[in-house]
Amino acid sequence: MYYEFVITIQKGVISMDMKLIIQGINYYARKEKMYGLDEREAALRQELRDNYINLIRLSFQDQIEHVKVVDEDGNDLTPAIMKAIQKEKQIHGRHLEAQEDLPTKMEHFLASLEDINPDIELDN
Repeated sequence: MYYEFVITIQKGVISMDMKLIIQGINYYARKEKMYGLDEREAALRQELRDNYINLIRLSFQDQIEHVKVVDEDGNDLTPAIMKAIQKEKQIHGRHLEAQEDLPTKMEHFLASLEDINPDIELDN
């Protein structure tokens, strides 16, 4: 019996369950002890091991990127590099921090129109 796995990792979406990867690794470990592995099986086992390590790394990276450091008063003490990553990945609303609210945008827009002569009639 061969276990063949295809794992795709795209933008943090993993199409294979970690449990299946571990089952496949354990299957090949038992088979190697009992009968040995041919080249194809050894390559599949190594691929499973590599994918397992990659999934662990992705999971750890995702956990670290979601960390937000605050003090007792609720002040954000997250390091700037983490804030930049979180802003890029739209985590914790960081991508919204630099955006102006609608009233402020309207105020800036209207201020830019002050140079226009209000006596000019627009054709409808």
